[in-house]
Amino acid sequence: MDNQTPNQVMPAAVAYVLSHRLPCAALMLVMMMAAVWLPVLLQGLPPFLIMLIATLGLGLHILTPALIALITFGGGLMFGIHVAALAAVGVTVLAGFAVLPGLMAFVVYGLIPIAAAATMMRNDGVKRSAQLLALLMGALVFFGLMITAMMQDLGLREFIGQMLMPMFDEVQTQMPASDVEARQMLEQARQTMISVLPGLLALGLWFAWWGDMVFARNIALRYNFYTGDASGLLDLRLGKAMAYAFLGLLLLTNLGAGDLSYFAANAAILSGGLLATQGVAVVHSWLKAKGLNFSIALMYLMLLIWSVMIVPFVIVGLLDIWFDYRRNIPAAGG
Repeated sequence: MDNQTPNQVMPAAVAYVLSHRLPCAALMLVMMMAAVWLPVLLQGLPPFLIMLIATLGLGLHILTPALIALITFGGGLMFGIHVAALAAVGVTVLAGFAVLPGLMAFVVYGLIPIAAAATMMRNDGVKRSAQLLALLMGALVFFGLMITAMMQDLGLREFIGQMLMPMFDEVQTQMPASDVEARQMLEQARQTMISVLPGLLALGLWFAWWGDMVFARNIALRYNFYTGDASGLLDLRLGKAMAYAFLGLLLLTNLGAGDLSYFAANAAILSGGLLATQGVAVVHSWLKAKGLNFSIALMYLMLLIWSVMIVPFVIVGLLDIWFDYRRNIPAAGG
């Protein structure tokens, strides 16, 4: 990878699509709607093929922010906004001229990735875009849930409890009535999920969108149309403001009450996820310097299958802000 030339020639057809508004918007619209139209178009196929195609459609859908980031890297801020607006008009038309789906597509898949991509091209852009994206995703999830709850005349916790009720009720109906302990454990799991769902949802969206930004930047670097912060992800340093924000949110979670404590706890989950990303960068750098490549793969596997493993990385990332562990780690292999 390090030996590849960054200024490879992009295929002419791809260059044409990415440099014209209407083809860009059409591609963006297809990718956004792929999770819906691919399974519908191919009904009647064997179930495993439908599942495979649905997974492909979901993958295209998730990669939509990467496309708009590429467009922003190559065409600039206004070009990206024009493309996102045209795609949003297409969503509105397909939704029977309903304005809300088009507006959501414009904001979530257009403006938010565009803002993150534009920020990434500034000085210290990797850190700043990660923080901006987390802030925007947190606001999107929190206000979206709040508005929906208010429309149903419910509190936020109550609304999330009602969202989760069908899933837990279905599990409960399959339990023997005499198994009191299992029912208590299920209720405890339900309360835990209610407590952390907004934060986990925002963090999941951040990971997906941030991955798209990084993926788009790598492509733009390879084809030489990215001008901005090109520092490696292993050098990610979030800064003391993020550390103080995280510690303040933890304090507010324990000292606050009601909705204030609930909001602080879920905001702490999101900011803790960012700190964990920095912690992973520290540990990855150390293992790489020691030549422990198998341990690097094992680390990511454990993070994937065992969510509690994120906690030590949050601590490492938090401490790294003050102690800068990577300062004394020698580079391995360039």
